[in-house]
Amino acid sequence: MADVTQLIRVSLDDSDAAGQVVLEVDTAGSGIVRAARPGEIVGTATRTLTESFDQVRGAAAALLDRLTTLPSPPSSVEVELGVKINAEAGAVIAKTAAEGNFVIKLTWQRTDSPG
Repeated sequence: MADVTQLIRVSLDDSDAAGQVVLEVDTAGSGIVRAARPGEIVGTATRTLTESFDQVRGAAAALLDRLTTLPSPPSSVEVELGVKINAEAGAVIAKTAAEGNFVIKLTWQRTDSPG
């Protein structure tokens, strides 16, 4: 069966004032079980967008730490991630950047001189 996309509502953070966003997600492995007509909101994510991106933030911090502590660290580090939103799991790093709901490009430039 081919993947079908559905719409889910995701709170931006825990405050009511921050609002919500509607994201399109693939139904395969998304945690969505209810059916809806195309274009209708099918469900609400169990995590806020802020909580979901905390997972990506942790992964980026770990990656930066590992790359900048090399015996001969690079003068700059650039990472591009595709991030999918999953109704239950939150933010999931996609197989390819093109698969993601978001493409995040992170660049770190070292300001100190090596040595």
